Amino acid sequence: MNITTFFENIIAMYGENLLWYAGFAFPFFIIFWIAGKKYFKKIRIQETERANLHHFKHDLGFSASTFLIFAIMDVCFLYLESKGYTQIYLNINEYGYLWLGLSFFIVLFIDDMFFYWSHRAMHLPRFYKFFHKVHHESTDPSPLTAFAFHPSEAVIEQLMHVVLPFLLPLNFGLMIAWQIFSMLNNVLGHLGYEIYPKGWVKFPLLQFKTASTHHNMHHQLFNGNYALYFTWWDKWMGTEFKDYETRHEKIFERKNIKKSSEGLYSLTVSNIYNEVNDAFTIQFSDVPSIFRDFSAGQHLTIKVTIKEETLYRTFSISSIPNTDNVLTLTIKKIKGGKVTNYLAENLKIGDSIEVTAPSGQFYINPEPANQKHYVMIAGGSGITPIYSMIGTILKVEPKSKITLLYANRTSTSIVFEEKIEQCTKAFPAQLEVKHFLSEEENSLSAIKGYITRISLEEILNQYGKNNLDFYLCGPEMMTNKLIEDLQYLGISKEKIHRELFLITTQNHTNNSQKAQVSAKVFGKTYQFETEEGKTILQSGLNQNVPLPFSCQSGLCGMCKMKCTEGKVRMKSNQVLTENELKEGYVLTCQSLPQSGIIKINK
Repeated sequence: MNITTFFENIIAMYGENLLWYAGFAFPFFIIFWIAGKKYFKKIRIQETERANLHHFKHDLGFSASTFLIFAIMDVCFLYLESKGYTQIYLNINEYGYLWLGLSFFIVLFIDDMFFYWSHRAMHLPRFYKFFHKVHHESTDPSPLTAFAFHPSEAVIEQLMHVVLPFLLPLNFGLMIAWQIFSMLNNVLGHLGYEIYPKGWVKFPLLQFKTASTHHNMHHQLFNGNYALYFTWWDKWMGTEFKDYETRHEKIFERKNIKKSSEGLYSLTVSNIYNEVNDAFTIQFSDVPSIFRDFSAGQHLTIKVTIKEETLYRTFSISSIPNTDNVLTLTIKKIKGGKVTNYLAENLKIGDSIEVTAPSGQFYINPEPANQKHYVMIAGGSGITPIYSMIGTILKVEPKSKITLLYANRTSTSIVFEEKIEQCTKAFPAQLEVKHFLSEEENSLSAIKGYITRISLEEILNQYGKNNLDFYLCGPEMMTNKLIEDLQYLGISKEKIHRELFLITTQNHTNNSQKAQVSAKVFGKTYQFETEEGKTILQSGLNQNVPLPFSCQSGLCGMCKMKCTEGKVRMKSNQVLTENELKEGYVLTCQSLPQSGIIKINK
């Protein structure tokens, strides 16, 4: 074969491989991720969707390079096969039907064994960035992810397909069947939806075939479930995630989870324990998967009825996602706070509380490949979402670093003090903690005073401003001042993320006009007229229009809708991003009509 023929064959094989990829990955992507997205939502493995256009472009680009590597290896293999070096045969009668069937299972077993051990090896820190980092860009995989490999990993992934025919007599038709089985299995493993039926993980024999959940958990949780076709290597080596079977089964139990007419879930309190001073933690166990798969930093809203008055309050989640099927809310009593005081004084183990699904724009979506440096700034009980973020980063991003600046009045008011100290001891190279105490000296080697611009400057001088991402949660006065300082020091808005722990100021002007509102909520359209001086949400609820809502204070984002016609003015916005505002999104609980006709949709 001359060089021209060699390259011509590679181009032809590359085109053929891309057609194979398109034929397998694209139909599943279109059916499950585009056309049937809403219909198949009930079997979505990760209820919190993390994949976006960036991931899809990334996967397509690296898949293109993968199939070029495959094409080069295939052309070399076919050349050697034409010279008679392989043991591929065409006539089944040469070895018989018994060997045909047996050889198929042999190649699957060997391929699966090789994949398990090579895959596990690629997760070792010394090899990870050179081989497997690219593939783990997607923690919420789609069919497009199935062959998104670094070129070095692509060689390893294809190795058995070009080596085994030299070692074993394999029928040509079996080779085609093996390729089809392998590609289909790979696409289904990255599907993001569970198409293997309920009970699959408990059926005799069938339980050893990996369901879609098996590999999806690997992308989400990283260290475990390394298998390709079968679960036995993970079971034998103790690397299967202990809740794999439970997760698979719970996907099919979602339809049995009852929600109220407001769309609220009922969670049962499994434990209540005190933290420090007036802070306490409420624990819920055996929660639905949507409360396990939330993004670290998010919050939820609870509904309580006190003396026939229904109140809603939003609290950040303090637990770490995907840990022991437990959800915790850490709450601090507020002087004069109806809900916090009621919960502290009346809530008991075994009580049920109605809550919304986790939501909010203040969160992280960690990926094992990340090598970031996070600067977390918390004030008082603003540590709640920050703690969840820190635990998640330490668990998922072994190459990332965290600097925590934590401000309190005294050492006795430090929430999660012991847990934070344990984290610093367990991850000394990753986590650095600086305490600031405004009313106490020489405790914990803490800095006396507040977090100031000087504190931020020291961090920037030490690590460089281009390498840092800032996350702030605390009293409004504190976070507003620190954001001003960060911007003064040259930190771009994109690098600063803020969650308000307490709203102390708000624009209460109620200038508005009556308006005819057309609200499309989940496919159904409602018409109503707003009341003077009242928000769109207030007017709609007063007329029994089922507009989505939760906290009604502009903090949770549950009432977000898109305004497609007309003009509104929001009294306050602590949730919507600049891009969402440009796209026309508004918070109906804060929106006062400024035109006669308003059209909004969810």
